[in-house]
Amino acid sequence: MKKLLLVTAMLALLGAPAFATDFGLYGAYTDTKDAGQGYGGGAKLGFGIFELRATYFNDITANEPTIFTPGQLDNGGRKFKIHSAPLEAGLKFNFVRDQAVNPYVGGGAAYYLLSTNRGKIKDEAGWYAVAGLDIPTRSGFGINVEGIYRGVKATVTDFETADLNSKVNLKLDGFGVNAGVVWKF
Repeated sequence: MKKLLLVTAMLALLGAPAFATDFGLYGAYTDTKDAGQGYGGGAKLGFGIFELRATYFNDITANEPTIFTPGQLDNGGRKFKIHSAPLEAGLKFNFVRDQAVNPYVGGGAAYYLLSTNRGKIKDEAGWYAVAGLDIPTRSGFGINVEGIYRGVKATVTDFETADLNSKVNLKLDGFGVNAGVVWKF
């Protein structure tokens, strides 16, 4: 069900540019408080001041989560991983339009599709705030860079190892960076 929701969101983002004012594809980096770092990619679609975003991070546990003792999550070489796919909707306010550099700020609500390879984790609601720059050319194609902060908490339950509690709370909030291309219509 999660994969179907993510694919539907991505197709909606890719299929709706006929009504959009801008469309972007980007590479993404995030650094969460408890889980570690991760890389991924995403798409965003703007409709005036309204914006939709979908990002996918294959593994946000590049470092061992800080809430566990070293080696505690290594179960016979099977590393603990969390996959995250934030689906976001919010408002974006441009300071200027149609200039050589277009700065903006924004934020909104998010629904995080979460999964793990060990134990169970539920999808969670959260929020995001973003500040960035669009650097378009006269043709409407350009570069986009932005800093983003995401706020979400999650709980992992039912681990396979006996030395862990059956419930662990994680703060998955943290700063990130997105960089990619943008098309203005």
